[in-house]
Amino acid sequence: MSRHDSAYRSLFSHSAMMAELLQGVVRQEWIAQVDFSTLERVNGEHVARGGKRRVSDMVWRVRGAGDWVYVYLLLEFQSRSDPAMALRMLTYLGLLYEEIRRQQRPLFSGRLPPVLPIVLYNGLARWNAAQQVSELIAPAVGLETYIPALRYLLLDEGALLEGGSLPAGNLATLLFQLEHAADEETMRQAVQALIMRLQGTGLDELERAFTAWLVEILLPERAPGVSIPRVGNLQEFNAVMTAEKIDWSLRWKQVGREEGLQEGHDRGLHQGKAQLLQQLLIRRFGPLPDAVRRRLAEASDGELETWALNVLDAPSLEAVFRQS
Repeated sequence: MSRHDSAYRSLFSHSAMMAELLQGVVRQEWIAQVDFSTLERVNGEHVARGGKRRVSDMVWRVRGAGDWVYVYLLLEFQSRSDPAMALRMLTYLGLLYEEIRRQQRPLFSGRLPPVLPIVLYNGLARWNAAQQVSELIAPAVGLETYIPALRYLLLDEGALLEGGSLPAGNLATLLFQLEHAADEETMRQAVQALIMRLQGTGLDELERAFTAWLVEILLPERAPGVSIPRVGNLQEFNAVMTAEKIDWSLRWKQVGREEGLQEGHDRGLHQGKAQLLQQLLIRRFGPLPDAVRRRLAEASDGELETWALNVLDAPSLEAVFRQS
């Protein structure tokens, strides 16, 4: 587990943080019926067949309308979205349900509890991977009923901030603002807002977790080489920021440039696949209609790979796409 993962886990190990994520960011209808005084952490370690141990990111449960609802919070700290995330989540939830059965924790009805799977993503680039596992599975006539239909809830921090609908003063909102602060002034404003939000709440451990994350994780990422003295709380961290003139923008631009280069590399690979498939089709079936060329240009990586395999034995150009 990376240090960033560990620091976020520390933040979301506090019930107040998890409650405000659900109330202020998720904001689904069922949450209005939740008794947040029952919110509790669940053992997140599952053992798969063969003895391989998996450690989930964060599992909570809370009483909804008379019974338990589980929340699986998966923390995703990569620069880009994971194309296989829906499949990963399907695996993790299967292991979670096995653990619930093993611990004999069914609902009063004897059934397994509902689980809300959440992916919390902090990258600068927008998430674009499939959120439904069925999108990763090739269609087959007559087998539609048996295709898994698991969907996860994506919380893309940057996209949520751009949307402007997050509640001000919410702990999760403030975390996202700190994570995505593009300059020193924005960072300072978010720190001051967080100080005011936590003042008088008695959430001292959560404040210490925020302070440790800022000093040990976020600051070294945003301003590498800048030395920060040991601080014990957010007020001391804010005082250091006021005294030290830190240029956050240089690091922010560097992160953006690195992700931009990676995205450009990925686009180049995708275009290369489309061009190669086009040449294979021309060699087998002759000149291509404009509609086929457009379809190749707009296809996903998965579609291009499927069609490339179909080229080997498809009897006609139409069959290449029909068999996909």
